[in-house]
Amino acid sequence: CRTYPLVRMASRSRETGTITEQYFLLKESHCLGFKNGHIWTVREWIEDQEIFVYNQMNDLMMEIISLKNRLMPGSLDIKSRLMFHMACYDLDNFRSHIFDKGILDDRNIDSGTLDAVKNDDVELLKLGFQWIKDTLFGEI
Repeated sequence: CRTYPLVRMASRSRETGTITEQYFLLKESHCLGFKNGHIWTVREWIEDQEIFVYNQMNDLMMEIISLKNRLMPGSLDIKSRLMFHMACYDLDNFRSHIFDKGILDDRNIDSGTLDAVKNDDVELLKLGFQWIKDTLFGEI
């Protein structure tokens, strides 16, 4: 909803990992915002709506999807699905598993990162993406 009516199309190069993005304007008759006369550039809309961090998280998710499709075609097993869901969609539970159950104790996570993820959901999600890559795909 935050990006509406701006539509982002992103693709990631398999060779270089470079992300290319294009934006489109979705004009629908029920959207009254077009009648106010204000004209926005894509950059202005992204800045005003603080979309950058959402795009950044989408790009990280796209990397995971790409790895999964390349390295593990087909469905994930139940354990992997639950792990993926927790790290991406249940951040409070993921945080609890980090600090109360020690799921990252065997990893070399610096104290600055651990301090950051205590209260910062964006940093926690980034760590979750890294944990998924490392655990499911052997990426570090």
